[in-house]
Amino acid sequence: MSNSRTATQSDHFQKIVFTNDRVDGRVIWAKARRHEEAFRNVLCRMGFEQSFPMKLEVQHGFTNFAVDVLDCQQASGSGPRLLIQVDPRSRPDKRSIEATLARSIGLMFENAEMYEQIWVATYGDLLSRFSNRPEASLQCLDFMAGPHDWLLLHAQFLRLGHNFSTARSRRIASDIEELIEAIDFDLREHDRNVAALTVDELGSYRRKITGLAAHVLELTGISPDDLPLLFDDDGDHPFTSIDGSLPFSAGRFYWSRGTLECSLEMRKGRCWIDGRRVILSHPSNLPATTLSSCVERPLNTLLQIEGLEFEATIKTVHAARDCIVVEIEMPKDEFPDQID
Repeated sequence: MSNSRTATQSDHFQKIVFTNDRVDGRVIWAKARRHEEAFRNVLCRMGFEQSFPMKLEVQHGFTNFAVDVLDCQQASGSGPRLLIQVDPRSRPDKRSIEATLARSIGLMFENAEMYEQIWVATYGDLLSRFSNRPEASLQCLDFMAGPHDWLLLHAQFLRLGHNFSTARSRRIASDIEELIEAIDFDLREHDRNVAALTVDELGSYRRKITGLAAHVLELTGISPDDLPLLFDDDGDHPFTSIDGSLPFSAGRFYWSRGTLECSLEMRKGRCWIDGRRVILSHPSNLPATTLSSCVERPLNTLLQIEGLEFEATIKTVHAARDCIVVEIEMPKDEFPDQID
C-alpha cells in the first residue's frame, strides 16, 4: 500500500513523493489474526491450549506470539515469556508452527531453571542501566524462538528518539554480552538526545529545523501545518522529485538530536548535500590556498548551488582525488510544533 501521508495530502504537494511506504496498521492486524487462529488451532491439536496461555502482540512493526511457559510467569505474571515472531504478510503454515512450538517450548521447559537464572541476572543488569535515566525505561525481557536449538534474548525498552519523542525499541541477541552491548549503544544515543533537549517556559521540548530543510520544504510547497504529521516518527523520510523545476532529483528528511535536517541529490552537476556536508565530484582545480581561505566564510564564497538559497558557514574543506567535501554549519529555526 502506498504511504498514507502521500495519499491523503497529495493535493498539498505534488512536487515530491515520499517513498517510504507503510502498510496500514489495520491491514497488519487483520493478517496477524489469521496467524493467531492457526496458532491456536495447532496448540489445541497438541493439547497445549490450557497449559501454555498465548497472546498476540502487534506493535511497532513487529508481530509476535507470546507464550507463557515457565511456572514463574504463569503464577505471578512476571518473568520471561516465549516469543515467536511471524511475518503477517505470509500465509500461516501449520506444520512450521507446530515444529516451532514443539522445539521452543521443549527447550524452555527442559531448561527452565537455567533460563530463569539467565533472566534474573540479565534483568537486574539491564535495570541498573536504565535507572536514573530520564525518558528511558526497560519494558520487558523475554526469550525468543531462534533458528537453532537455543533461545534468543529479546528486550523491549523506551528511549528518547532523535525527534525528541519517546520511542519504543527492541534488541535481540544470542547471549547476555551481545544484548548488553547493543542496549548500551542505544542508551548512549539516548543520553546524547537528552543532552540536546531544550525546554520552553511551558516545560515542552522544543525541536528545530535547519535553514536548508526549511528552504526545501518551501520549494516543494509543503505547508508548515503539515509538518507535525509528516515527520511524526524517528525514521528517515526519503522522497523523489516529480517536478522538473526543482533543483534536486531526490533526497530525504531525517531527525538528528531534535533537529529536522535533509540530504539532497542535485539535478544538475555532480553535487550532493548530505545533511551538514556538501560533496562535489570532479570539481575544477581549485588552489589549496583558495580552499583554506574559505573556512569560516559563507558557503556561497566557494560555490553557488543553483536553485538553492540558504545560509551556511564553511567549517572545514577536504580535497582528495576527484572530490571536495565541505563541512558546513547552518542556522536553525523553531520546528512548528510542541512535544509535551
